[in-house]
Amino acid sequence: MRTIRTDFVTLFILAGLLALVAVPLKLLFWVPGSDEILTLLPVPQRDFWHGHELLAGYGQLVLGGYLLTRPGKRTIRFLIMLWLVARISIFVPGLAGLYLGAFGNLATFGLLFFYAGLAFFRAAKRLKSALPGLIIFLLLSSEAVFQAGGILANRALSETALLAMIWLLIVLLFLMGGRIIAAATSGALQKRDMYRPYMAQGRLENYGLVALILAAVSDLAGLPPPLSALLGLLAAMVIMRRLWNWRVWLVADGFDLTSLHLGYAMLAVGLCFNSVLTLILGRQGLIGFHGAMIGGFALLSITVMCRTVLQRFRFSLSLPVSMRISCACVAVASLTRMAAIQDTGTTELLVMSALLWELAFAGFVFTLIALIWRFKKTN
Repeated sequence: MRTIRTDFVTLFILAGLLALVAVPLKLLFWVPGSDEILTLLPVPQRDFWHGHELLAGYGQLVLGGYLLTRPGKRTIRFLIMLWLVARISIFVPGLAGLYLGAFGNLATFGLLFFYAGLAFFRAAKRLKSALPGLIIFLLLSSEAVFQAGGILANRALSETALLAMIWLLIVLLFLMGGRIIAAATSGALQKRDMYRPYMAQGRLENYGLVALILAAVSDLAGLPPPLSALLGLLAAMVIMRRLWNWRVWLVADGFDLTSLHLGYAMLAVGLCFNSVLTLILGRQGLIGFHGAMIGGFALLSITVMCRTVLQRFRFSLSLPVSMRISCACVAVASLTRMAAIQDTGTTELLVMSALLWELAFAGFVFTLIALIWRFKKTN
């Protein structure tokens, strides 16, 4: 029997720990009267550090843990070392920190592309199958632009690079629907003698994919904001239509699936929120994507990471209670963070969202540690 490897769990746990640290540290900059606390802590020296850490830093580990199935322990440890260098660099002042961060982040994404991205290109028989590999390459390219913006002291360039990362992750999450979520839902329905054909919904997926790509290009190219907003709404409608076609309510009692469906739905809600906010304000920015990134990216990622651990450890594919609570906390944190856009009660809503986020990721990290302890005990 093939030996079950556990190295990938370290990447997932580190991703959870990063999420636990990045949000309260940023919250201290928002909450009045936190100056004394900040004087006792190392303060990040980079522009957009919060968004970058929770997009690039977090995403690197999620992708690494899920996709790096072939590389051995040395490669995983090397990836972790590069990742830690990149994280530490935000506390190093001056050009030394900028160059250190550029090296660590670009090397980490480069390693992911070499081992995982190129594998998609080699295995692809059509363009759509190669899209995940292309997205990893574009994430690497966006990271290069972000780091160039930091070194050149060009905030606009860094912000554009972060916006590109957001759209790339949204496209990746959308594609997940046709692969992980559709397949899992189809399997659950078959077990209940409720087989439904064409669960991948290729044509509908193509419509959504085109809408998202055009929305991203429009946003990044600086075209009139309503265009990107309307395309984002169209993509959200496609997501909701897919969920309807999957008849997700028929498997609502299986929380390992419900959390995937909820995360996919929250991605649509986040896209709608960003589009409506863009139409109201008449301009675009990073702030409107909190709903999609918290409710979509965070919720789907912790669910997929936990499911991956359960599958590779050959445990029953049923999310532990702690994970169910974590998923619920992330969903509510997303709604609370979107509500914080308004002027009334903003600080209170931000604090509430941050607390729910902390509870969610504390539960996630606890669950993974418990699973790996259980695995080592039984093996």
